[in-house]
Order: sequence, then structure tokens, then C-alpha cells
Amino acid sequence: MGVFAWRNLLTRPLRTALALVGLSIPILGVLGLFGLSNSLRDLVGNTLSRIEGLIILRQNAPSPVFSDLPASLADELRRIPGIRSVAPEVWGIAPPIQGRGMLLNGLRRFSEQGIYSILDQPIVAGQDIVAHQDLRSAIFPRALKENGEGRFLQPADKGQPHIVISRKIARQHPDEQGRPRKVGDTLDIGGQSFQIVGIYETGSMILDVIIVMDIDVARSVLKKPSDSVSCIYVEGDDPAHNDALAAAIERAHPGFDARSMSESQANFGALMGQIDTFLLMTVSLALVVGIVGIINTMLMSTTERFTEFGVLRTNGWSQGNILALVTLESAYLGLLAGLAGCALAWAAASLANPFIGGGIHLGMTPSLWMLGIGLSVVMGTLGGLYPAWRAARLVPMEAIRLGSH
Repeated sequence: MGVFAWRNLLTRPLRTALALVGLSIPILGVLGLFGLSNSLRDLVGNTLSRIEGLIILRQNAPSPVFSDLPASLADELRRIPGIRSVAPEVWGIAPPIQGRGMLLNGLRRFSEQGIYSILDQPIVAGQDIVAHQDLRSAIFPRALKENGEGRFLQPADKGQPHIVISRKIARQHPDEQGRPRKVGDTLDIGGQSFQIVGIYETGSMILDVIIVMDIDVARSVLKKPSDSVSCIYVEGDDPAHNDALAAAIERAHPGFDARSMSESQANFGALMGQIDTFLLMTVSLALVVGIVGIINTMLMSTTERFTEFGVLRTNGWSQGNILALVTLESAYLGLLAGLAGCALAWAAASLANPFIGGGIHLGMTPSLWMLGIGLSVVMGTLGGLYPAWRAARLVPMEAIRLGSH
């Protein structure tokens, strides 16, 4: 029966091809959206895995940019047992760079690179240089040492207009000759000239938008008061006890969040789960259209084959056999559409990846292959149930009579 069903599809190549197109496009959309979702999960997971300490923020603040804490909190945290390093930071959206503000930069990058770069807004991160030198898991000094140039901020840079930027920012704000900024060049931030002393590269679009400078200089640039900070980075004696240390900090200082990276990953995972549900609901309409296309294709196919079904019934085929035959044809159609959709998704990802940066890599994982093919087979089977039932319920002689007209 399986060979018979397969041959029936091949005898109508044009109709089969049209049905495959109608069903493979929704599958391509599903795989593309979930592939992007998985890539974002990997990006955030890889970024957070580099942070070994805790970040203290104002309660319910989504990021350091939107948080404010009293600067005196740093001294209070140093008195909590189990804490070895406390490093205050001031964060904020960067003022106009080289005379171009957030809107102009976004429009320029949109015209050059598309919507991906509109959200590529540089962030100023002011660090307490002396306190940060005591950290074991500082991201930017490590990135500069491993894949950068120049040097990181030192105590002598305190109060000085010296900055460390990413290679990405160096490319986005070239010099007068159109070349990327290099160590020793200056960069205008908020109308003030800063000397670049170091250039880092992490490969993460989340981290490579940050301009690092002294905390007091950052307060001046961002117009923040001297008695406040945005967040405080804390390292404990043992990273394995970060969750317990976070709980102790929150008990001692209500109103503040002590976020470990495991907690942040869990929160982001929950958020992406909600986004995945929304994406599935969004593409469900396209899936329904695909099922309707299968129903239409199989109805036309069964209507043209009433005589064939009547002959099969007179030769001993049961209603169940006819039902299984048509349903199997529809399932085969779904399988072919799933394979075509997966192939299209793989080709699209391969073409897109060279043009996507910032640590995002679209890929087809085995789970996505299984999702695409499984979803397509289910859609094909569901789409074939009604035509199969309609063909199976015909009386043999009536089917031959209808087919002969």
C-alpha cells in the first residue's frame, strides 16, 4: 500500500509540487523563527557564562542602564561575610558620539546594515578602576588581553578622559580617512574628546557596544550624581555559593536584587519560552493555511479517482483500506514538504550567517529537523483525513458511476 500511495503522488507531479510549496513555506517560517530563538538563547547563555559574580541592581530593574543605587551600598556590602570583591559601576546610554546621537546613528546603521543595527546603541560603563582590578572574572580586560590591542584602564587613568572601546565601535565611528579608530586616536563623546587606550572584542553583540571609562568621568558624561551608582559587581569567596550569597545580600538589603548568572539565565529562559509560544501562535495561521491546501489537494485527487476507488472496493478493498491509502498519500505529502522546508531553512541560514554578526549564528539542530518534519507530517495527515473519509464512505458501484461522469 505504501508503494501504491507513493506512485499516486508521482502520477500528478504538478499538483504535488504546488501542494509542497504551500506546506513547505509555513514550515520554513517555523524553523526560521525557532532557529533565531535558539540562537538568541545561545548568545545570552554564552555571554552570561563569562560573568562569574553577582550583579546588584535596584529591584525590578531590567538592566544596569535603568538602575540606580546609593554609592554607600558598596561599603555596606564589603562587610557581608563571603564577599571578597565589590566593584561599583555607573551605566548609561552614550550621549552623541562624533556629533551623532542615538537617532542619527540608528538611521545611518539601518541604511547600511538593516534593522539589526538600530538597537546597536553604544553604552557607557564607568568603573571604579581600583576596585575592578581586584576582580578575578572581569570580562573586558580578559577580552582585550585575548583578542584586542592596547591596554585596559589603570589607576593612573582615574579622572582622565581615557576609554576602552570595542572593535565594533571603532568600525562604526571611523576617523577622517574612513579607517576604524585605533589605540591612540580620540573619540568625541558628548562634546568631550576621549583618548582610546585599548580596544577589546568579545564577539557578543550584547557586550561589544560598551565604552569603558573611569566611574567619575562617566558620571560627568552621563550627568549622574556623585552619590549614586547604577550597579555593583560582587565576587564571593567561592562562585559555587553565589546563590546563597545572593540570598544573604537580599536579606540584608531589601529593595535590591542580587542576581547570579544562573538566575539571569533562568529568567531569560522563561522569557524566551513565552516568546516561543507567541511565535508559534503567530505562525499557526500559516500552518492552518497549509492544512487547507492539503485538504484541497487531496479532495481534488480523490474526486478524480472515484472510479479507481470503486474498482478497488469491488476487488476486496475495505473502507479502512481506502481510508489508509488516502491518509498515507497525504502523510507522504507532508513528509516531502517537511524535508523541503528543512532544506530551505538550512539554505537560508547558510546564506544569512555570513552577514550576521554579534555572536548570532543561525543553524539547524537535530531537534529543529525533527520539529519541522514531525509538524509537517502531522499537518499532512490531518489535511488528508476528511478527503480519505469522503472517499472511503462511497459505495463501490456509486463510486464507479460518479467517476465515469
